[in-house]
Amino acid sequence: MPTKLFAVEQVLYGAAPFNKVRLGYNSAAGCLNLLLPGSTRGALQIASGLGDLSGPKVSLEGSTCTVGSAVKAMFSDEAAAARFVSCLGGRLPAEQAKAEEQQQEVAPSTPPRAASNAAIDDTPPRVKRAKRSLVDVVAEPMPKKL
Repeated sequence: MPTKLFAVEQVLYGAAPFNKVRLGYNSAAGCLNLLLPGSTRGALQIASGLGDLSGPKVSLEGSTCTVGSAVKAMFSDEAAAARFVSCLGGRLPAEQAKAEEQQQEVAPSTPPRAASNAAIDDTPPRVKRAKRSLVDVVAEPMPKKL
C-alpha cells in the first residue's frame, strides 16, 4: 500500500517547529514520516507503531492533531485534520464521545465481585459429623458431685 501524504501548516516535533511541511503515513510499516520541502535526504521518521494497540494515541482538537506526546500537527482546516486522524486509525471526537457513552450505559445487574473476595469460595465448609449423637448425650447419667 502506498504512503498517504498530508499537507500540514506546522508540525511540532518535541519543541522543534517545522512550517509548511508534509506528513507521510505508511500503513504497512505503521510509521509517520516528516517530509521537509527541498530536502535531499528523504524523510524523518517521527512516530512508529501506529495502528497497534500499544502504539501512540492519536487525538484531534479542532484543526490540531496530536500523535503520542512528541508530535503535534496543525492543519489548515478541520476537515483535513479529520481525514488525517481517520487515516491513522484514531477516533474523531464525535465517535469517541459516542463510544464513552456506550461504555457508561450498563444494564443493572449484580455488582461485580470485589477482587479481595474473588479467592473465597461461595460454598460453605463441609459440616463435620458429631462424635456422639444428641440422644447419647441425654441418655448418659449425670456425674455425681463429691
